[in-house]
Amino acid sequence: MKRRMIALLMSMAMVMSLAACNGGPSEESSEAPGSKVSESTSGGETKSSALSNNDDADPAELTIYFQTHMGAQDAQDEVAAAMSEITREKLNANVTLVPIDGGSYKQALTLAFSGGEQVDLFNTCGLDSYAAVVNHGYALNLEEDGLIQTYGSGILDTIDQKYLDPCRVDGSIYGLPTMRDMAIGQFALAVGAQYLDGIGYEYTDEDIIYVEEGEIERILAELHETFPDKTVTKYGLLGQNILYDALGGDNFGVLLDPVNSLKVEDFFSSDLYYDYCRMFYRWNQAGYISQDAMASDVHVTTEVRAGTLMSYLCGTKPGIRQQETKLCAQDIVLLQEGEDFLSSSAVSGLSWCIGFTTADKTASMRLLNELYTDPELSRLICWGREGFEWVETGDGHLTYPEGLNADTSAYLHSVNWEMPNQFIAGVWEGDDLDVWEKTESFNDNALVSKALGFAFDNSSLMNEYTAMVNIYNEYSKQLEMGFLDPDKGIPEMVERLKGAGLEKYIAEKQAQLDAWADENGIS
Repeated sequence: MKRRMIALLMSMAMVMSLAACNGGPSEESSEAPGSKVSESTSGGETKSSALSNNDDADPAELTIYFQTHMGAQDAQDEVAAAMSEITREKLNANVTLVPIDGGSYKQALTLAFSGGEQVDLFNTCGLDSYAAVVNHGYALNLEEDGLIQTYGSGILDTIDQKYLDPCRVDGSIYGLPTMRDMAIGQFALAVGAQYLDGIGYEYTDEDIIYVEEGEIERILAELHETFPDKTVTKYGLLGQNILYDALGGDNFGVLLDPVNSLKVEDFFSSDLYYDYCRMFYRWNQAGYISQDAMASDVHVTTEVRAGTLMSYLCGTKPGIRQQETKLCAQDIVLLQEGEDFLSSSAVSGLSWCIGFTTADKTASMRLLNELYTDPELSRLICWGREGFEWVETGDGHLTYPEGLNADTSAYLHSVNWEMPNQFIAGVWEGDDLDVWEKTESFNDNALVSKALGFAFDNSSLMNEYTAMVNIYNEYSKQLEMGFLDPDKGIPEMVERLKGAGLEKYIAEKQAQLDAWADENGIS
């Protein structure tokens, strides 16, 4: 039933307003879109908690929404049933998993909220900025009435305070960061080993191979020359390829020198953005990028599996080679040109929130607490069921049961980094058993933005934000995939963004950042 409901939501979303920035609580709600919801639910009174020491109460029915690269999973109901066996005993609650393909996640979740559908827990990955999610009223204040302090003490013991503070908006926490690589190894190329072999490129078995500036472009040229019938690459996320800080999770006012300066500047007028778009324009003109790339929502790893794509840009982290190899079902080599960097918005970008349409905020908070602290529950949501989707090896790794692989597993969403706490879920075969310790070291040793801990509140500028998002969406793929000459497209886009209030938005970011820095003694 749940799966049919989601299919309906996704199909309806294709013909309705697609932008989450235009969404918000339903018209029946007493809260207007753009306001932070402070009640336990916006559409009605909170149901009495099934967790309030009443053994005779019916179990709470809780939904968990998240985006994946693979969409719905064949065994998602069976995995949810296994999770429910645990949560019924510990929490008197049943769980329903609602994984949605990344290309449809924002539309489907926006429609669910607008229609008053029950959304108990959801991840902000694939939505607009974290601050925008909060200011649309989609997420509850987790500190109101001591909610997290009372029912989420395990979370507070698990997440370092320095990673909780970036999730504050207007002083309150509305979402919780996932336990993952907070930093990003920037400007890396993931490429099939078979294609590097084909051009005679020598590489090592290292998780990440660090190369000199210009090496990636040289490799792309050789790949194109040797395999002209295949697509060489696709565009990546800006934050994975350029060292800057998108304050508040949007690019309308950024730190261009985030390690050394707190000056908020126009990203789109910068040499940094121009050079990036110029690079892709050059690659597109050379034939490296498929001409239907703008119309395709197929994930890069799916295209590599299909044999149509040889490589793609991505960010790196400890264990990245094993992750991408599993996703692509072939040996993948990672070549990195950029630095490892931790931005202010990287922490809050993948936040777990309690939806304003939750059936029971107490039940949702306690379930979230268990997902961060219970290894068995975390292993289920990350990897599936023992004996069905994974088995344990003699040395303590997890691997596929005999006869299964990445193509035949019934539960392989490949977004463990989006789950609350993958650090307690086990380690897949091929990764070092200490990969999570290495990940924590990776976070600790990366370059760090001076603005780490700052959260931008754009609630007073939602009209400007919405207008700028719409303008940017008109140009972004054209410019960042190399289909539009930057000399023409960038000035045109910047002029329109300024007309929509970009300079006012930047000034507000600077004012809030200055106030935050003064309060925290950061110069």
